[in-house]
Amino acid sequence: MTTVLIIFMSSFVLLGFFALVKKPGSIYKNAPDQQNPLEGKKVVFVEDPSEPMNADGVCGYLEAVGDCKPKGGFYNIVIKRLFDLILSFCGLVLLSPLFLFLSLWIVIDDPGPVLFTQKRIGENKQYFLEYNRVPCRLCA
Repeated sequence: MTTVLIIFMSSFVLLGFFALVKKPGSIYKNAPDQQNPLEGKKVVFVEDPSEPMNADGVCGYLEAVGDCKPKGGFYNIVIKRLFDLILSFCGLVLLSPLFLFLSLWIVIDDPGPVLFTQKRIGENKQYFLEYNRVPCRLCA
């Protein structure tokens, strides 16, 4: 039991280290033209019929009205983060055999990679690269 716990915890620490090393390259710090111009700003939606319709079916645009500094209390910074880490670790351990099977199935079925990167908007409207499953040929 202790051996299994040590293996899981060491893999958890190792993956955390790799995430910290990889993070600076995934938030477009070295590519200012790829950064979100509204990053760090508080925004409001301005309805304007001359603008194209968005996904909600409303015409308009976002306008910056000030700076936004996200604040977090003890719950958001410590408790929620710890709870998220514990539950995600347990989920990964329980589902890892299924993930391995699905990855092998994808590699056998499709010659392309299992993962790809996608530009997304994260906390404080900052762009980052997200690693996802390659979309299937039928869905694209």
